[in-house]
Amino acid sequence: MKRVLWVIVAGLLVTTARARAIDIGALLDTAAEQPGVEISALAVTESVLQEKSATAALYPKIGLFGQAEVFNSPTNLRPMPPTEVNIQSGESIPFSREILRYGATLEMPLYIRQLYVLRQKVRLLTDRADIAHRINRVSREAAVVSLNSTFAYLAGLDQAVAARLKSLEKTRDDVALKVKTGRSAEAELLKVLNSINDLEQQRNDLDAAMLDIRRDIRKLTDVSLTAPVAMRLADDLTPGPLLAVEQVKKEVAAAAKEVQRRRAARYPTLSLFGTVSGNDGKAFNTDSHIFRSYNFAGVTLKFPLFDKSLATDEEIARVQLKKTQKKLQDTRIQLHALERNLRKKLPVIDRSLALARKSVENNRQLLAIARVAYDSGRTTTEEYLRWEERLLASHSAVLKARQERWQVLAQQAVLYGTDLRGVVK
Repeated sequence: MKRVLWVIVAGLLVTTARARAIDIGALLDTAAEQPGVEISALAVTESVLQEKSATAALYPKIGLFGQAEVFNSPTNLRPMPPTEVNIQSGESIPFSREILRYGATLEMPLYIRQLYVLRQKVRLLTDRADIAHRINRVSREAAVVSLNSTFAYLAGLDQAVAARLKSLEKTRDDVALKVKTGRSAEAELLKVLNSINDLEQQRNDLDAAMLDIRRDIRKLTDVSLTAPVAMRLADDLTPGPLLAVEQVKKEVAAAAKEVQRRRAARYPTLSLFGTVSGNDGKAFNTDSHIFRSYNFAGVTLKFPLFDKSLATDEEIARVQLKKTQKKLQDTRIQLHALERNLRKKLPVIDRSLALARKSVENNRQLLAIARVAYDSGRTTTEEYLRWEERLLASHSAVLKARQERWQVLAQQAVLYGTDLRGVVK
């Protein structure tokens, strides 16, 4: 039993050490290897195979066949010309009640417009699947960066709250001594204790929020983190084409090909066919073995004269094309608006970060002054506690601005399809 416990403990220690040692690059690599990403990768593979299947329809089909037939009256092995057998001389007539047929067949499209258009459509859908896979992978990487930045914000805020608690606990001890010696009213101690209680509640809320973040990171990476991993921007995120727009463009192009394919159903089709067949049996008049070969080849031309469903199918395809075109317009409007918003928001966040850092410096100094004034009795408990709150709020503003900056970068990465493994270190 003890040995089992030691194995469990050792496993937990190894897992914890791995979680602590992992860096953002390894975390992103892990996210890119999860089953959710592999699903979209398999969708690309499936689409490539569908393209090959569409191309394969243009190749000839060759097959073998064997067929045993039993009739209740003598039946010819193959069509027989009148001069083939001299019946009066007693030759075996190629008619039998039991016939074995075997040979090979050939089918080949010579010109079927639909097949060529279908191959072009499937190729476009393959490109769309490839873009969808790229979006899926990058979205997961961006989600990891975003969640890790939120984790860092919560952990940093927790540290800031802990620092304020440490400061207030010292104040609590000082005020408690004053109350005990009768130099201060008990209400002043209650005010400090109430602030400490509020901070403890805030830390508890932060712990709950961090548990949720750790859960979400685990979903994306299958890695259990005990603390946020450090990350920095190693390279600028270069703007490029909006990947989701490119994906919908492929959908529009594929829908246009579908209209062509359904229109092509009205075109004539030309195909080649042929059969090489051997036919064995027992002549009904002589009971001797007979064999006849029957080989033929031909070309079939089909031209649809009237089929109302073809026109309806084309109309449906045109409506579907219009839907994807409207979808493209809507996607462009939304994503261009988001891109402009994110691009303009970055300088605002950077300025907010600089101002928040300045506020931290100022509030730290003002808190020190307020502490001296409070100890000397020149300011009230409420005023002193207000400066404690302001310093915490300015720390929170710094952390929040950092988180928002990472959030913006993560959204931009998804927009442009940028692999964050080469950008974030």
